[in-house]
This record gives sequence, structure tokens and C-alpha cells, in this order.
Amino acid sequence: MTKGMFEKEYDVVVVGGGHAGAEAAAAAANLGSRTLLVTMNLQTIGQMSCNPAMGGIAKGQIVREIDALGGYSGIVSDLSAIQFKMLNKSKGPAMWSPRTQNDRMRFAEEWRLALERTPNVDFYQDMVKEVLIEKNKVVGVRTSLGIDI
Repeated sequence: MTKGMFEKEYDVVVVGGGHAGAEAAAAAANLGSRTLLVTMNLQTIGQMSCNPAMGGIAKGQIVREIDALGGYSGIVSDLSAIQFKMLNKSKGPAMWSPRTQNDRMRFAEEWRLALERTPNVDFYQDMVKEVLIEKNKVVGVRTSLGIDI
């Protein structure tokens, strides 16, 4: 991969710092890859939507699976929770579903701190506008500022 203005070469470049991007950066770095998280705004890594909840009928299962695989969503949810609730308690245990209501600002802060404490993760604020391909292989990205990573 071409270095451009970066002194380091990266094994993985994650585009976007939402929930999936943050988990992808953590997973790649924890597996030993030199990882760069490129996001449009470093202040909004892991930002929650206007409904600040993690869990529920479907998402609760996903958060548990991510947790079992070593991901951070459950940990970040616990650290920023305002309320914990088990949904569907009137039904059988197979239907129970955990949900947290979270402090939106604290949730994003905890995500940022978790990633900052993860070895092998670097951050860059810019917008990716192009994927760089050589010989049918992805070799990097080009940002809106024209920087090749």
C-alpha cells in the first residue's frame, strides 16, 4: 500500500466511525492488524441515534453475539447506561430481551476511550471518496483532500 503522507502502512482501513465501523476497527486491531479508522468527525465516533437504546428484541441478540466474540458494544452500553430493562418478562425465557437506555454523550465518549486504549488503532478525520485498486486488489483509499492511504 502506498504511504502518501502517512509514515505507517496499515493492514486495515476502516471507513466510518459508527457502531459497525468502531467494532470493525476494534476487531481488526485486536487480531493484530495495524488499523486506521477514517471518519468525517472524530467527535462522533460511536454516536447513537436519537433513540439512545442498545438491545431490544433483535439488537439484544446481536449485542450478545458481539460480546461473545470479544466486541465492545455490550461493554460500552454497560458503562454508559442510564437504565437496564429485560423486555418480554411475561413470556418464556426464550423471548426475554435485554435493553439499555444510554446517555448519548457518554456512550460516544466510552466508545472513543475504548478505541483509544486499543493497541494498533489510529484515527484520521477526513472523508473517503475512492477505493484504490491495483491488479484487482484493494490497496488503499483516497480521501476528499486527495490523500492516499
